[in-house]
Order: sequence, then C-alpha cells, then structure tokens
Amino acid sequence: MKIELYYDKECPFCKYYANYIKLKEKNSLTLIDVREDIKSITTLKNKGFDINDGFIIQVDDTEFYQGSEAILYLNKIATKKIYFKDNIFFKHILYPFVKYLRKFVLMLLNKSSKL
Repeated sequence: MKIELYYDKECPFCKYYANYIKLKEKNSLTLIDVREDIKSITTLKNKGFDINDGFIIQVDDTEFYQGSEAILYLNKIATKKIYFKDNIFFKHILYPFVKYLRKFVLMLLNKSSKL
C-alpha cells in the first residue's frame, strides 16, 4: 500500500505526528511538506481539498482522507494504535481544537497558518 501524507512541516503538531506515524508505519509512507512542494497545494485544491483544513493522505493514488478522517485511517492500519477511537468526540471536539491550537502556535512562531 502506497500512502502520501501532505502536511505543514512548520506546524509542531503536524510535524510530530508525521514523524511518529513514519516511524511506526509498515506501509510505504511518503511525507510531503506542502510548504516546500507548493505545486501539491494546487493539485490537492483541484481535487477538492484545502490543506488549511487539516493534513491530507492519499492512498494508492485513488483514495483521499483529510483531517480527523486521515488520522483515524492511519491509526486503523498502523501496527501500534494511538489511544482514540472512531468517535464523535475526536472528530467534532478534539480535532477541531487541535486545528485551532495549530493556528495559535504558528502565530506565536510568526509563521503563516494559511497555505
């Protein structure tokens, strides 16, 4: 299985999670920093995805998942699971809070949260 993970390397949360999942993933996982690969932002937008709404994974060039759905998908196929389930609390409360926190931390780091 080939998986591409598009993320913002300047975001500490995104960077930590991307490196964590890379270490534990047994599938072919490629990390793509959208700040370095600007072309990917346009490609993803043409497919209906906005990287500002959360990181994106592409599976085998056919399936796309974004934000909480991407984390849940990666957790489902990973050998070691993070402690959270496919539930309403994670999708509708915890993940949106982390997205807000990302914007705040990037502002403190004097980085743009809009890509």
